[in-house]
Amino acid sequence: MTSTAAPVVAVTRTRAPAPPRRPGGRRRSLRGYWLVLPALALYAAFLLWPIGQTVWLSLTDWNGLTASPTWTGLDNYRRLIGDERFFGSLGNNLVWVAGSWLAQGLGLLLAAILSASWIRGRTLYRTLLFVPATMALVIVGIAWDQIYRPETGLLNVALEHAGLDSLTRGWLSESGTAMGAVIATANWTYYGFAMVILLGGLQNIDPHLYEAAALDGANARQRFRHVTVPALRNHITLLLVVSFINTLKTFDLVYVMTNGGPGHSTEVVAYYIYALAFVTHRVGYAAAAAVVLTVIILIITVMFLRVRERERP
Repeated sequence: MTSTAAPVVAVTRTRAPAPPRRPGGRRRSLRGYWLVLPALALYAAFLLWPIGQTVWLSLTDWNGLTASPTWTGLDNYRRLIGDERFFGSLGNNLVWVAGSWLAQGLGLLLAAILSASWIRGRTLYRTLLFVPATMALVIVGIAWDQIYRPETGLLNVALEHAGLDSLTRGWLSESGTAMGAVIATANWTYYGFAMVILLGGLQNIDPHLYEAAALDGANARQRFRHVTVPALRNHITLLLVVSFINTLKTFDLVYVMTNGGPGHSTEVVAYYIYALAFVTHRVGYAAAAAVVLTVIILIITVMFLRVRERERP
């Protein structure tokens, strides 16, 4: 009995031939860098250079008037750790953040109402409600300052005509109401932005989800809670973080309406930095406070980006 062995075939691996180089390829890649160079130059001139200058000034005791600042190292940052006024203004910012979430709740409510197909003139209502978001905050602050006036302000006059004289007060001159009044003014300009963002999210929800929930016996409130809100999770997260960052940078309304008063009850970090630099001429110390505020905003931004990445499927 004979056995035949299968022939062994040697397999040799050959490298794929390298793609031919295009003539002028290196020149084309360099051309791309030349195209973005103007944008990089503007970015460096108007963002990177000012940031670097601020960091350098935060390490000096410059008063904004002398030609040569004195190097002090980290003294400004050590002093900032024990600065009760800085942390008080930061606390006011956090109160402002919590108050700004009310505007997002109002925006969600309006978006849910205006997304209903049975409402006529939805486009007109959306436009009118969005108008405050397009106005300059300085103009808004001046207008609402007139509304809050103790004697002639529209708010107190309306309360008097309604028989609620006991509720009239100097809204911006009392520490118990000044912060709430300024936050209400800010929310008047912000709810329209939240409404538009959430309207875009509502239009992307599959109508079959509502039909399936209705077939399972869910009422309108349950459909809103278990279908609408989860579908808008990314939009709500975006609005929460954007409002957090914007309120940390807020300055216009406080400057126009209260100048941080009465006392320091409405003073926020950005206004405190302004007062340090241009009122008391402590530019180096103001720069240190600005650097700390920038770091806080960067940390929040990075946290937001990580949360967004985890939520992606």
